[in-house]
Amino acid sequence: MKHSILLVIWIGIFFIGGCSVISDLKKTATQNMEIDRQLPKYELNKDNLQEIRYQGRIYVIQAAKVDRQHLNKPIGKVAETITINEHHRILSKKELRKIEIIPDQKDEKRTHLNFGWVYSIKGVNPEEEVAVTVNHQFLIAKRK
Repeated sequence: MKHSILLVIWIGIFFIGGCSVISDLKKTATQNMEIDRQLPKYELNKDNLQEIRYQGRIYVIQAAKVDRQHLNKPIGKVAETITINEHHRILSKKELRKIEIIPDQKDEKRTHLNFGWVYSIKGVNPEEEVAVTVNHQFLIAKRK
């Protein structure tokens, strides 16, 4: 009897704690969607995926990363998801949905690129350098 009461109490605590976590996740998602709606759009250069443009300024995305603690609040968004092949050609949705009944002898290498928010970097002029989220990493983009 004592064990069943403890089990019921433990399940109750777990359930209440789980609801709290779900509530926090929902709140965070709602806040992120509100921020995303207000952010200006940076344009990705589809001919050169290392370039983004905003208000006449062109930034070149570097391989160098920056840590989250060096970032200020987001100042814009790229909001593009692209898949490229080994020749850096963008694959269309039709090509991505294509299923080969008899596959070619060689496998095509594909890279998925998910561009997200643009951040200003602490202590750096955002007109000269920003950080761009690419595949959940913060990459430095310097003005061209």
